[in-house]
Amino acid sequence: MPRLLILFPCSHLGNLLIALPHLRAMLCAHTDALLVVDERYQALVAQSLPGEQRLLFYPEQALSRSQSLWKRIRRYLAFVRAMRRFKADISVDIEGEQKSATLSRLCGAATRIGPPRRHGRWFYSLSLEPDWQGHRWHSYASLSQPAAPSARYLPLADCPGSDAAVRNLLSGQAENTCLVVHVGATKTYKMWHPEQFASLCQRARRAGLTPVLIGAGHKDRMQIARVQSFLCEPVLDLCDQLTLSELISLLQHSQGYVGNDSGPMHLAAACGIPVVALFGPTDEHIWHPLSDQARVLRWQPCAAKCQRSNCVRDSYPCLQRITVNQVMDTLSELGVIPRPQAQRISR
Repeated sequence: MPRLLILFPCSHLGNLLIALPHLRAMLCAHTDALLVVDERYQALVAQSLPGEQRLLFYPEQALSRSQSLWKRIRRYLAFVRAMRRFKADISVDIEGEQKSATLSRLCGAATRIGPPRRHGRWFYSLSLEPDWQGHRWHSYASLSQPAAPSARYLPLADCPGSDAAVRNLLSGQAENTCLVVHVGATKTYKMWHPEQFASLCQRARRAGLTPVLIGAGHKDRMQIARVQSFLCEPVLDLCDQLTLSELISLLQHSQGYVGNDSGPMHLAAACGIPVVALFGPTDEHIWHPLSDQARVLRWQPCAAKCQRSNCVRDSYPCLQRITVNQVMDTLSELGVIPRPQAQRISR
């Protein structure tokens, strides 16, 4: 059997979660295989593919501009040497990013499969046209060798060590009342207004839930600060305080999740909890969470001339006019909001 190199060093969490069923299918079908994924997602891969050893981690963060040029060159060359030592006969790139296409060219495989792209002949020896009409899961399926049988996330194994750390961070709050809220996103046009999130947190508290804000990085911290500024009583803020395993543990034990179109949205859906996903100009037919317990909210369809970074109706009403009432009603429909218990009347 030929030696198969599977390239998926994508830095987007949601893309990886959607692709993982296909990546596992290829690993199961090929004994001599090696999977390349982003180093920052080691914990996620370990919980999605427990016991899997055929892994090589792409050092994305070590190649950032915060490192010296010489260190970046040395780290990249060390990775390429490790990849070439596998001596792949075939490489498959189902994402088609510039970095994965470049790795395909450098891996040494005689047969290099990937999606069409500019100057694609230089990167791949065989280009396959993906199915761009449906969900991104189907796009990956059309390039996988073979594809996963059903459009679902992989189950995530428990991590007992992370469970204890999360309980400590919650400071005595009951896990089963937590409503995880992610107010950030990679793009500004994906973000619901902070005042709306603040109002949602207040309503959730009155309904017996414990809002917990999550995030990572400067952009999420700034958005959380804006949300907190609209609140009389601050909400529990775990931004930059959770490892990926701890975030998974928090989600697995929470009552529900509300957030913008983002990687944590897909992670929450993969954890099997009810999810309310707030969509604006991005296409939910391509990116909606793959879960029966997930609901997508949008106020109205985008105009024909709208683009993600250019709203012809001004201020993205598709997203910003979603109301707190709509979110609360959806949480109620999903069974997230606890029902008030009937009180016995003593006579």
